[in-house]
Amino acid sequence: MMRVLKWISATLAIALLAGTVAAADTVSAGKIKSLDAASKTFVLTDSANKDFTFKIGDNLVINRDGKESKTDLKAGDDINVCYDKGLLTWTVHYVLVQEGKTKNCSLMVGAIKNYDAGKKELAFTDEHAKTTTFSMGEARVRINMKDSKVEDIKIGDHARILVEMVDRAPILRSVMVDRK
Repeated sequence: MMRVLKWISATLAIALLAGTVAAADTVSAGKIKSLDAASKTFVLTDSANKDFTFKIGDNLVINRDGKESKTDLKAGDDINVCYDKGLLTWTVHYVLVQEGKTKNCSLMVGAIKNYDAGKKELAFTDEHAKTTTFSMGEARVRINMKDSKVEDIKIGDHARILVEMVDRAPILRSVMVDRK
């Protein structure tokens, strides 16, 4: 009996730890297949034609054509979604609709690795551990969705960035830092 209890306790501990690790932000892309307002969910079809159901988070931000709102999703939208990949539910908190000004933009999640004030360059490590250095240019900076300055960003901050491809060159458009 004691062995069974230890085994169950160990299994629960592993499941809880895995749930914590799995809850990290990730990004997916695809087309909205359907929306269900009653259950606050939508189905996304990815490039491999697989369907995934996402729950709409309470603090959802939708970026359509460079304008942000809380409710502006439609079936057929091509999107990038940033979501918490929980054990049972994938909860979306940021959606980039690829339309108008944001048609050639992509959403990335990761951490700030460095900022060189002299060169005005930001080094960003994405969710796949790839580090890319971007010129800040005219990029908008926000901390907890409030306008800020790049000097307020700290190394290691969790962030979402919007990157636009212009003539095959990545241009940083927005840096969104989340701090607790």
